[in-house]
Amino acid sequence: FAMPTQSLAAPGAADAGAREGRAYIRFTVADRPGVLAEIAAATRDAGVSIESLIQRGGPADGGVYLVIVTHRCAEARVADALARLNGSDSLIAPPMLMHILDF
Repeated sequence: FAMPTQSLAAPGAADAGAREGRAYIRFTVADRPGVLAEIAAATRDAGVSIESLIQRGGPADGGVYLVIVTHRCAEARVADALARLNGSDSLIAPPMLMHILDF
């Protein structure tokens, strides 16, 4: 432990997408058949496993809230799943993502 600081190498930046954890994602989606299948396919293709899912009535514009909590996975996979859904006409509003901090 008695190493001079001048001989130490500076650490590189950590890859934020490599962090692992669960995620809470709330979608506001159109109330029509096939929307859940589209979201499930995007998560499947990104390698994200769904731990739980709740669907409730939503805003007055005819949409519904679809909330999923993922199993523990790399944050980059969750970002990939959301990117696969970007521009989908099934989404009424952009998804809301919150990372769950488990200790």
